[in-house]
Amino acid sequence: MPVALSLVKVTKRFGAQPILENLSFGLMTGEKVGLIGRNGAGKSTLFKLLAGEDTPDSGEVVLTQGLRVARLSQDPHFPPGATVRSALEWALSDHRELIRRHAEIHEALTGAAPDAAERLHQELDAVEHHLGHMGWDLEPRLKEAVTTWGLLDLEAEVEALSGGWRKRVALAQAWLKDPDVLVLDEPTNHLDPEQVERLEGWLQAFAGALLLITHDRHLLDGVVDRMLELENGAVTSYEGSYSDYLLEKSDREFREARLTEHMQNRLRRELAWLRRGAKARTRKSKLRIQDVLDLKDDVKDRTRQEQRVSLAFAGGSNRSDSLLQAEGLRFAYPGTDRDLAGGLDLVLQRGMRIALLGPNGCGKSTVLKLLLGELEPTAGALTRHPRLSVSAISQGRGELRGDLSVADNIAERASMVKVGGSEMLVLVYLSRFGFPADQQKRAAGTLSGGERNRLLLAKAMLQPADLLVLDEPTNDLDIPTLQNLEEALLDYPGALLLVSHDRFFLDQVATHTLAWNPAGTPRWEFYEGNPASVRRLRAERAQEAPRAAAAKAAAPRTDTRDPSRRKPGLSQKEARRLAEVEAAMAGLQARIAGLEALMADPAAFISADAPGHQALRDKEAALADLDVLEMEWLELEEKREA
Repeated sequence: MPVALSLVKVTKRFGAQPILENLSFGLMTGEKVGLIGRNGAGKSTLFKLLAGEDTPDSGEVVLTQGLRVARLSQDPHFPPGATVRSALEWALSDHRELIRRHAEIHEALTGAAPDAAERLHQELDAVEHHLGHMGWDLEPRLKEAVTTWGLLDLEAEVEALSGGWRKRVALAQAWLKDPDVLVLDEPTNHLDPEQVERLEGWLQAFAGALLLITHDRHLLDGVVDRMLELENGAVTSYEGSYSDYLLEKSDREFREARLTEHMQNRLRRELAWLRRGAKARTRKSKLRIQDVLDLKDDVKDRTRQEQRVSLAFAGGSNRSDSLLQAEGLRFAYPGTDRDLAGGLDLVLQRGMRIALLGPNGCGKSTVLKLLLGELEPTAGALTRHPRLSVSAISQGRGELRGDLSVADNIAERASMVKVGGSEMLVLVYLSRFGFPADQQKRAAGTLSGGERNRLLLAKAMLQPADLLVLDEPTNDLDIPTLQNLEEALLDYPGALLLVSHDRFFLDQVATHTLAWNPAGTPRWEFYEGNPASVRRLRAERAQEAPRAAAAKAAAPRTDTRDPSRRKPGLSQKEARRLAEVEAAMAGLQARIAGLEALMADPAAFISADAPGHQALRDKEAALADLDVLEMEWLELEEKREA
């Protein structure tokens, strides 16, 4: 398999500190590689080197000649005044150049010498192969890009659009280029779930070489066949998807932990030998003392590398199981008639971790504000426990004051904070969240997105709460911090309301899902289980509906008599069937109630083989059976009443 793109002994420094050091790796044709690493590890620096926006201090970036490359930066920008249409047409400039070159070659072939003609024919074959794939008329390709990426206003100025729409335009540009090599830096940022799924489908079908830099673990799991982890200026390669990487990484960390433990035991023995009074006169003793000092440094380095940010949310003092209840909740902003709450019914109990699932603009943040009391419903009733304590992180990150320092946002000039049942120095507490002493004096307004998020998490964890409300808590967090946040939320004893575009994160954390359904009368639907189970259930229902309609249409009509001559009411056979249906419905309703009681316990979902998962599947099957019986009951009951 030929190499499409490679880095050869690349080093890049900022000041004296190397960000990338003697880095080498290759991206093969047809290979799909995911690149991950902590914030600040050098992922964006590496992208700039690959995009030609920066040059290495030493080493080289090599692209195989003749390959077409498309690069998508984390925050794409466009020329001033560029419209959506002009941006898309620019992406087709290479193809237009090939059409022009095709005509040029034909002219040059007239009267060309044999050697020159052979070279021109070879080039012509390559040009015609590409144009045969792309098509000679590029207008249909342009229209397909507009439809694929949902670009509505082609005359809009791109730089005036939101981040999500700018990202769509940039993705459409990359798609139009039909590249051999695709390099994407955080392509899912600002995209709604529907667009992320569309992006995933494109990348799965993409036949070229792909380097994907992203925190979206669901996307990595569905697309890549090799993982690269960037750490301390070097990369480690893992074969397989993100899930395969997790298994191999866990195994490697276990082996390294055993090695660290072995080194620590040896260090204790050597230090005991030194304390007994080592004779430093002999050359052998001097060498052994130096070995002890080197071992001490090695153990210190390994221990530092293995340290992880410790995250934990404290539960509130309220012991009531029922925390909040919404009945028929509706809300529309003044001047509009669009109901964003959809007659919401919800009973929130301790231990429930509810994910809000829906496209951008469906009202997820509005529903959170309604439940928190920041907005008043236009209809319906909302009851909260009188002693309900809440801790929240909003999407706008308004809980931080940009003019205050990192430390003052946490402790308001105090030197100590209360963590659990004890006090801790603010300096020590913030260092656990990756803020060294010199950074704690910086104004919070100067922090990056990931740093602001970590500071908000540190602040939220100081406040015990019965209800934790997190609106896009995963934005700009690196994967290790995401993993720590997942563990903290799984251990949290209170209730959780969660909005996030990170599908992997939601599937790991949520026990229930509140999903927006725009079909018919738009409404919020409550499901037992995580968003993955909701997506699966909806897909199954969508597949079953046409089959059921077709079966009903194809079913033979057994009664061909004139309906006007048929006696009203039920026949004896139909009356017996009505009684059977009512008994079966009562049995199914009792079974569903029992399954719901089992699934109300968070412990029922604590592991992959816990009984809650089977109960969820059983409940879905029972609901489907109940739907069929209810339709039959309705037909028989209407006939009986007639």
